[in-house]
Amino acid sequence: MRLAVKTLGCKVNQVESDALVGLLRPLQPVVVPLETGADLVVINTCAVTTSAEADARKEVRRARRANPAAFIVVTGCYAELAPDQLAELGADVVLPNSRKAELPAVILQRFGLPADPITTPPNEFWGAGERGLLNNYVRAFLKVQDGCNAGCAYCIIPRLRGRERHRGHRDALAEAGALLEAGVQEIVLTGVRLGSYKGHPRGIAGLVEELALMGAKVRLSSIEPEDTGDELLKVMQRFAPQVRPHLHLSLQTGSARLLALMGRRYDKNYYRALVQKAYDWIPGFALTTDVIAGLPTETEAEHQETLAFLEEVRPSRAHVFTYTPRPKTRAASLPQVPIEVRKRRNKELQALAARLAEARVRPKLGGAVEVLVESFRGGKAYGHTPDYYEVEFTGQARIGQTAWVRVEAIEGYTLQGTLEAVKQEPARFLLPVV
Repeated sequence: MRLAVKTLGCKVNQVESDALVGLLRPLQPVVVPLETGADLVVINTCAVTTSAEADARKEVRRARRANPAAFIVVTGCYAELAPDQLAELGADVVLPNSRKAELPAVILQRFGLPADPITTPPNEFWGAGERGLLNNYVRAFLKVQDGCNAGCAYCIIPRLRGRERHRGHRDALAEAGALLEAGVQEIVLTGVRLGSYKGHPRGIAGLVEELALMGAKVRLSSIEPEDTGDELLKVMQRFAPQVRPHLHLSLQTGSARLLALMGRRYDKNYYRALVQKAYDWIPGFALTTDVIAGLPTETEAEHQETLAFLEEVRPSRAHVFTYTPRPKTRAASLPQVPIEVRKRRNKELQALAARLAEARVRPKLGGAVEVLVESFRGGKAYGHTPDYYEVEFTGQARIGQTAWVRVEAIEGYTLQGTLEAVKQEPARFLLPVV
């Protein structure tokens, strides 16, 4: 069975796509690129922005053109929002997030195989406990939370993902243990609102600490500022760089008025103090963030506040989005900033983000960085530093090893260099050089 999987959007979607592939083992799938001719295509969509919606529509059209006889299944957030449109574009079956647990049964029965109800997970927490494709041989995503109760004025995700659900920590730790036994080196904790995790008596900080004590390298995906307290920072301080010294804390705007109007649950003073503590407490800490250009009612002075605040907190990378109204959100009914003004503000934010990123990465040139080796392509090794820079380098190393690499050049956000040494770590299963 030739299976093509296209995953759009967040790491939670990636986990759920992996889980589905694991549950389709009775088909003995061979995963192929979407363009090479597939019998089955699964597209897991995103709807966080209008451009994400456009990407979803484009991928369905592309899948049907490239695979005219394939069985095409579309799921994810945009499937929740516009199922009829996706069917018109060429999907054979559209299953929204609320029905993701039906995916294995629908697909297996389509190809004449029985669906085992025991191995089909309940919809309450889809994407946990079934491992399919890993992000690579040494990194795996571990989903511990789903849904969001926040209700920010501009965001549609609570409507598409539902109320918050939390995975029990014993179950999460058991899966982590299995991943470590299989040779995984780094576990990336994921959730729609990861910091709200309540499956451990001490919340996300307790889960991270237990994973670190098991020997895992631990990375956190995006986490809300108000959910990031001193206890988590102290765990990161204690175990850095094993617990990766990097946080993605979405800012969205540097305007105090807009933070309140948009329903964000922190203010500028809290965000500023949180980031400064992270810089002070955690060796090698790096901040990445999101900002939105042209939120409803944003004035020119408030746009300048965002620029100034980014200068203060000094992110190593800022992802800039232009605001687009989301139907059935409170922000959509507010006075809108003209689109040409939104685009101009986006460009100014992008320019500042690039300058700040260059200032943060420049000191690495000529120094040695720690890299977890993840893959080989074209005679070069690739991996990431603890503070989440991609590195490409030459030299003999094995997938799964931690290497020291001398940085000789920087291309965008990628560090380029030569292997200096391999770090001696407790032995676990290592994959050979390929």
